[in-house]
Amino acid sequence: MAKGRQVSGPGSSAEYKHLVDTDEEEEDETIWRKETERPCSFPPHKTLAIICFMVVVLCFLVAGLAYLSGNSACTLADVEISCGKVRGKHCGKVYNFKGIPYASPPTGSLRWRPPKEPTCWNNTLDAIEFKSMCAQVRPLSKDGKAMGSEDCLYVNVWTTSIDHDSKLPVMVWIHGGYLHMLSGSEPGYGPTSDLAEHGPAVHVSFNYRLNAFGFMALHLLREGSPTNTSGNYGFMDQVAALRWVKKNIMKFGGDPDKVTIYGQSSGGTSVWAMMVSPLAKGLFHRAIDISGSAVFTASMDDAEKDNLAFLDQTGCNDAECLRKLSMDKILQSIPWQGYPDWAAEDLCELPQKGKLIGPVAIVDGYVVPAPPLEVWKNKLEGYSDVPFVIGTTLQETDFAPPYANLSQWSEEDYQWFVKVHLDTFGGSLTKDALSLYPTSEYCTQPHRCIEKAFTTMVSDVRETCPKNEVAEQAAGSLTSPVYRYVVTYIPSGPAQPSDLLPYPSRFAFHMLDTLGFFGTLDLALGTTTADDRTFQRLMRKYFLHFAAEGKMPDDWPQYPNKTALLSTTLSAESDYRSKQCSLWQNNGMFQYAWTN
Repeated sequence: MAKGRQVSGPGSSAEYKHLVDTDEEEEDETIWRKETERPCSFPPHKTLAIICFMVVVLCFLVAGLAYLSGNSACTLADVEISCGKVRGKHCGKVYNFKGIPYASPPTGSLRWRPPKEPTCWNNTLDAIEFKSMCAQVRPLSKDGKAMGSEDCLYVNVWTTSIDHDSKLPVMVWIHGGYLHMLSGSEPGYGPTSDLAEHGPAVHVSFNYRLNAFGFMALHLLREGSPTNTSGNYGFMDQVAALRWVKKNIMKFGGDPDKVTIYGQSSGGTSVWAMMVSPLAKGLFHRAIDISGSAVFTASMDDAEKDNLAFLDQTGCNDAECLRKLSMDKILQSIPWQGYPDWAAEDLCELPQKGKLIGPVAIVDGYVVPAPPLEVWKNKLEGYSDVPFVIGTTLQETDFAPPYANLSQWSEEDYQWFVKVHLDTFGGSLTKDALSLYPTSEYCTQPHRCIEKAFTTMVSDVRETCPKNEVAEQAAGSLTSPVYRYVVTYIPSGPAQPSDLLPYPSRFAFHMLDTLGFFGTLDLALGTTTADDRTFQRLMRKYFLHFAAEGKMPDDWPQYPNKTALLSTTLSAESDYRSKQCSLWQNNGMFQYAWTN
């Protein structure tokens, strides 16, 4: 095999030095490759892995703008809600209302405070266009410059009826982006008029505070706090958005007693936070976690100590100073590298012993009373006992393979890489892992069997097996039904929407199920086959049925009896991947699961 090639991605020191535009001369951010001595040498890590994949979605979904807007003539439509009248559009069969405030702008003295009720209005509020995304940086696009605004707490609604007697089920989307990026209005990565028209439900999305603005824990931020806590402000925003839905959704034809929350990646992590938060109890009635994480265990005290690196960068010594800083300065001061390493290195690689991912979401004792797994085990008061769907894809990490030459690995390369990482844990872990993940296992693309074996192994460690464990605990604790699914569908072609990530996704990658539900796979693949479209219909069918009925159809058994495997059809399997997951569980690998 040819020599390995390293790629300096967003994890390189040079790039993070200039995450936010400054007066210094901008450095060339072109991805470079460097020859190395080893056939499979370690490249600088693909930091912000999940975030970067979401950024790619933005770039390849430009064409989706026309798809979302449709060609139907539109008229204006007014609805009276609790804070005043709002004016949206009625296009074809769908009404859409965008940019309705659900909280006051969290600026000035309200920065790093619980969300405050919005100021109401006397005139009709224009709800025609999306409002700003929350403050963020996107390292692989926009030259890493600051984007958005702190004035960002807005909600969007799509519905086929504004009759309060319609009582349609409600689906509230929580966007992903590693709690750092994106918004409730990303083209193609969120509800659409097409979804509203073909799904009997009211669809809602919203923004919530992100990165340091939404999740910075510092002891001095407790000063004047009504909760005596810091951090998790973004989760508080999510609770506020759900309260807005409960109060107002009937005016948009929705049933406030039939609300489903669902989120992907860190949006799925947010679903877990809402499930265990006493603040959110009673605000939703079903939940769907799509590739999120239930593994956020850092205490507020520990996070406050870790985040002193942020305080050092700001030059501030008190909360008043912090609240006067510019948006850019705060984004620039985030500890992207060096523990707690908010850049999230190694998410798509095998772990090495002792190298953990730093916390963004934390256990603050107020929004999140305890780690989700402890909530279930100890049956702590205040969690939501509602029907729950827990989903992953089989090759989650395929969206951002850590090596440019992964598809060219030899059997020797594969074994060497696994050994370098897993030997750090001692024992027979390396030997056992290679036995359970043979490259000889059947795959539809024989020249990619090694790539598939590696990606499946990492995905099991980071997401599939930890998710099985928490799903089993949830099923044992909740009286409501719990369902588990794994997407095994392989799309018709490589999903390489742009040149920002040079490695196309070829298997059941992170976010495949979400694009299927939203009906935007064609934008990822360029074109779709009959099988791709069948998979999309299947995802939409089951999610919409769950939102309407609070349970899955009879062909989808409850967990832990069986796991639903989703492709062009649904099949169900007992003890799915039990041998593989037992290996990782018995070797203490749960702590290396995805977090945030």
